[in-house]
Amino acid sequence: MTEQQIDRCGDCHSCCKSFSDVSTSGVYEDPNLISALNITYEYDRCNQLNSDNRCIIYEKRPNTCRSFECLYVESDLPEKYLPENVGFVTNVRRNNSLGINLQITINRSKSRNINADSWIDENIKNIIFMKDTAEEMWDMPIDKIAVSCYNGDKVFKL
Repeated sequence: MTEQQIDRCGDCHSCCKSFSDVSTSGVYEDPNLISALNITYEYDRCNQLNSDNRCIIYEKRPNTCRSFECLYVESDLPEKYLPENVGFVTNVRRNNSLGINLQITINRSKSRNINADSWIDENIKNIIFMKDTAEEMWDMPIDKIAVSCYNGDKVFKL
């Protein structure tokens, strides 16, 4: 059996508890694979996680999952910035319409009924810290911040 996590993840797995739809990630996915794997999650916990937060389809997981680069895992941030602790997952994306953006996806936003605007106000310090970390780590300016949650997305510039 293949190891399912790296040491930095611990028991976080926020990436598997946040996203809306693997087909909208910007990474090519074979629609037949997604259908065959019966993956469902809508800004909440992926149905392919077992009770120990382990992926039961890890060996066959979609490209979206394979290619996701969590800012926390890729950097050397203190544990207080673990996505499970700050309440969101962060990665950098390049997008024709947004340029280079910091993609923030709020953990379990559907079950928690989160509103993006008020959430941003409450979490702006952590958002700024993550933006600064990404810019320093990848030596590139972040054009915009894109926050995704069940009740709507918000794109803004700091």
